[in-house]
Amino acid sequence: MRTLFRTTLITASAVTLCASTSAQSSLEARALPGITKNAGILHVATGTWTRNVASTANLGPDTVYINDSLTGYFGLLGSDTATGDVSYIDEGRLPGTDSAVALADRDDYCINGINFAYCTDQQGPIGITFNLYESYTPCDLIITDPAGSAPFTLSGGVVANGIPGGSGGGLGCWVVTLDLEGAGEFNMLAEGGDQFPGHDGLIESDSFGIEWMFNGVAGSNTGPILAGDPDWTLTVSGALLHGGTGTYYDNTTGSCGNTGFDTQDAVTVDGVNSTVPPGCYFFGGYLNTNGCGAAQNNPFASFNLTLFADSGACAPVLETFCDPAGVNSSGNAASISASPTGLGAGFRLDATGGPQLPNSGFGFFVVADSITAGLPVNQGVLCLGQPQGRYNPGAGGARNSLGQFDANGNFENLVGTSTTGFGFDIPTQLPSPPGGNISAGSTWHFQLWYRDLNPMATTNFSNGITLDF
Repeated sequence: MRTLFRTTLITASAVTLCASTSAQSSLEARALPGITKNAGILHVATGTWTRNVASTANLGPDTVYINDSLTGYFGLLGSDTATGDVSYIDEGRLPGTDSAVALADRDDYCINGINFAYCTDQQGPIGITFNLYESYTPCDLIITDPAGSAPFTLSGGVVANGIPGGSGGGLGCWVVTLDLEGAGEFNMLAEGGDQFPGHDGLIESDSFGIEWMFNGVAGSNTGPILAGDPDWTLTVSGALLHGGTGTYYDNTTGSCGNTGFDTQDAVTVDGVNSTVPPGCYFFGGYLNTNGCGAAQNNPFASFNLTLFADSGACAPVLETFCDPAGVNSSGNAASISASPTGLGAGFRLDATGGPQLPNSGFGFFVVADSITAGLPVNQGVLCLGQPQGRYNPGAGGARNSLGQFDANGNFENLVGTSTTGFGFDIPTQLPSPPGGNISAGSTWHFQLWYRDLNPMATTNFSNGITLDF
């Protein structure tokens, strides 16, 4: 789990945030320098562009989240002082069919497009990574508890390279749309997902999180354009106020654009590999006395973002077995999920609920073409038939799924065989045994084997999942 540190904030000519640790490092919101250009649509699967910005390519048809009410600033986000790339997590909400404030017609969203805006002085093309979490507690709600932690349930993510850099040797500001078709469309469950099923009416259990990381830009002035102006874009539903206008489930028009549904005035800093301390940051508290469409006194700590979704679920219909698996030292049972990628055999496996660092050891996925009633092995149960193929280092290359559960119990890929950094992109070629390739129309079964280091070194298995290719 991620531990959040209490922060204190100061205001200067550029809105600045400082952590109250002995080593001060700042985050800044700087005034937008001028025109923000629309770069068009990047089709992530092929690396090609559609420059006609009016085109929607394969996006939607539904806009399910939109935060585009501009504050007049972009967030520098510490990149100029960082020794490595920094990740930042913003939040919002996707309502479900039982929501009290929006008339959503589904509880399962197939995310197939992301629109975002940023500024950078890094010359040449740069890259960005997004990870979306269907369960996430906004950091400002737990910041009073320094030992508190936010639940994270990863839904999916995307790595996009080749987005525009600086302009004319200086700062460039861009709007980019990512088309995810064939590159990993993924499902997000509404209202906090499986961890907090259904509408609870509580931000801490109904929110999703979206993690941003600009890749390879340490030492540059790079960050997302800030958005969100709740004083001017709130809509009324019953006795509740919320943003989220402009979506398929709430199509009222915001006077100054749209403030994302239930986004908060706070951003989580991960701080991994950087000088920026982890914690919960904001720009001194949102304040706008300048009116609709004007630059705000203190900008809202939220990022310019739009999410598009297909009208139906995009993940395959899955069958599970050996479910639930044996409990591990986290108190949970490790569980597998799958999502389409358009790569290799066509699916990525993810695992959650594992032992949390520092109690997690190494693990890898195992495959077979049959299942059995189950064989107890140490702390777990193996339900795969013979022969079993191991996606371990001995399998080599794209067949190596070696990873480790992180501090949030999510299985992190350690060998570069996942486009999201988590789980495993299943390749076409099978390990030996059983050998050969996964062919269209075939059925295969998977489990994850892993080590648990608490209270002593033991081994365990996740539940199993069956995929029809």
